[in-house]
Amino acid sequence: MVAAASFSSLSYGAGFAIQEQSVTGLGRAFAGSAAVAEDASTIFFNPAGLTYLSHSELAVGLNFIAPQTEFRDEGSSLPIALGGGALSGSDSEDGNKSALVPNFYFAYKFNDKAVAGLGINAPFGLVTKYDDDWKGRYHAIESDLKTVNINPSFAFKPTEKLSLGFGVSVQYIDLKLTQAVDFGAACAVAAVGACATPQGFDGKAKLTADDWSWGYNLGLIFQATEATRLGLSYRSKVSHHLTGEGKFTIPDNAFVQGVAAAGGFTNNSISGDVDLPESVSFAIHHQVNSKWTIMADATWTRWDRFQDLTINSATGNRLNSSKEEKWDNTMRYGIGADYKHDDKWTFRGGIAYDETPVSSEYRTARIPDNDRKWVSLGASYKMRDNLTIDAGYSHLFVSDPKIDETDSNGYSLTGKYDASVDLLGIQVRWLLL
Repeated sequence: MVAAASFSSLSYGAGFAIQEQSVTGLGRAFAGSAAVAEDASTIFFNPAGLTYLSHSELAVGLNFIAPQTEFRDEGSSLPIALGGGALSGSDSEDGNKSALVPNFYFAYKFNDKAVAGLGINAPFGLVTKYDDDWKGRYHAIESDLKTVNINPSFAFKPTEKLSLGFGVSVQYIDLKLTQAVDFGAACAVAAVGACATPQGFDGKAKLTADDWSWGYNLGLIFQATEATRLGLSYRSKVSHHLTGEGKFTIPDNAFVQGVAAAGGFTNNSISGDVDLPESVSFAIHHQVNSKWTIMADATWTRWDRFQDLTINSATGNRLNSSKEEKWDNTMRYGIGADYKHDDKWTFRGGIAYDETPVSSEYRTARIPDNDRKWVSLGASYKMRDNLTIDAGYSHLFVSDPKIDETDSNGYSLTGKYDASVDLLGIQVRWLLL
C-alpha cells in the first residue's frame, strides 16, 4: 500500500490536496466526514470517530481519477527582447493523466471506550504532464508531487457523549519538476550567432527532491442528542525541507554547450521549503429515522502558507529560481444523505463546493486550478456479517481556468483550459468479529 500511494497521486481537491481518502465518503462528496464515523477511514477525517465503530475493522480502498483538462492557446508569445513572436508548438494540449490513489485503514477496538488505528494514504499530490513540444514548455512540462502519510491514531470516550481522538502523521514527500530551456535564445543573448535561433535549440531542466517530516491531527465528536452528533477536527501543517539535485539536458551542439557552460547551466544540488497546509473541519450528522441520515460540513484550509515556489542552488547557477504563487485560504462546503434500503444495501449521495486557493493573476501551467462543484453517488453492499463492498462516483464541474502567465525570462503563456474530472472508487471492509 505504501508503494501504491507513492507511485500514483493526483490532485483533485483544491490546490494540490487529495480529497479522495474514503470510498464511502466519495459517494456523498465527503459531506460531513468529520462526524460520519461510518468506517475506519475516520482515522483521516476525525480520529475521535473510531469510538463509533462496532468492531475492529480493516478497510482497503482504491480510487480511479480521470481528469479532462485541455489547454487552448490564445496568443502565447516569445519575450519582447526576442521579437515577441508567437511560440511554436501544439495549440491544444491535455496535461493531466489518469491515476490511482489507494487508501488503507485498520482500527483495533480495545473496548467501547478505547480504539487504536493506523491509516496509510496520500493527502497531497499533483501530476501534470504536457508534451515536450507544447506551447507552454518553457513554463512547465512535468510536475509530479507525491506524498505518503503514515497516521497512527488513538481515540477514547471520557464521557458517554464526548469522544476525543489524536494521531501523528509521519509523511514522505517526493517532487519532480521539468521544463524546456530555450538555448537558442541563450545564444542570442550571449551574441553567439552560430546558434542564435530562439526555439531552435531546446534543452530541458529537471529538478528532483524529497524529504521526511511529521505533523499531527486532533478531533472530537459530541453526541448532542440520540440522533445528532457534531464533529470538529484539525490537521496540522507539515513543514518539509526538500533536498535533491537539478540537471540540465543540453543539445549536442558545440556552440550551445559553450554558451550553457558560460551561462551557469550546470548540474548542482538544490533545496527548497514547502509547508503543506493545516485544515479545520466542522461537521454535523443527523439520523432522521431508521432509513435516512443527513450530514453537512464546512472545511477551512490555510493555503496562504504557499506564497512562492523557491529553488535554492549554488550562487550564479541557473537552477536558482523563485516563482510567486500568493495562494489564498479556502473553504469547502458539502451536504449529503444516506438511505438504508435494507440490511444489505445502503445508498448515498452528496454535493459540495470547493474553492480554489489560486487567483487568476497567479495561475500557472503547473497547477491550473479553479473552483469546482461536486456531484456524487455511492452504495454499500453487505455480503456477509463481516464483509462489505463500497463503491462511489463523483463528477467535478471545474470552472474553466484562464491563464496569462509571463515567466522571469519573458515567455508569455496565454490561453484557457476546459476542465472536468470523473472519480470512481471501490473499497472492501472486513469487520474482525
